[in-house]
Amino acid sequence: MWAVASDLGRYGEWNTTHSGFPEGTPELAPAATFKQKVTIMGMPGEATWTVAELEAPSRLVLDGQGPMGVKLAQRLELAGEGDATSVSLTATFDGGALAGPMGDVVAKSAEKAGAESLERLRALVT
Repeated sequence: MWAVASDLGRYGEWNTTHSGFPEGTPELAPAATFKQKVTIMGMPGEATWTVAELEAPSRLVLDGQGPMGVKLAQRLELAGEGDATSVSLTATFDGGALAGPMGDVVAKSAEKAGAESLERLRALVT
């Protein structure tokens, strides 16, 4: 599971919001930074990420900046449970245009995208 989830070259195979890496596929390393093209609610944007935590094979935490001053965070955690792996994907968005009613709409869309992404990830490794 970790090999697929942490391989940014395969990110587009399962992460439904991922549209590409404008500077090429980055390498994951502590404190590394990279840009990612994303699509949320049909709207394209770009995020700049910093690897805040990287603990293979169990945790990847990214902190970032998105369009219009939005602060971003993404946390991917894996835990072995017998023959299975439990996967948790958490994304947060804060500030900018999301401070008003738009925040709830984006949150619901992100929750749906996260669930779809996890299902696609599961399908890739089973």
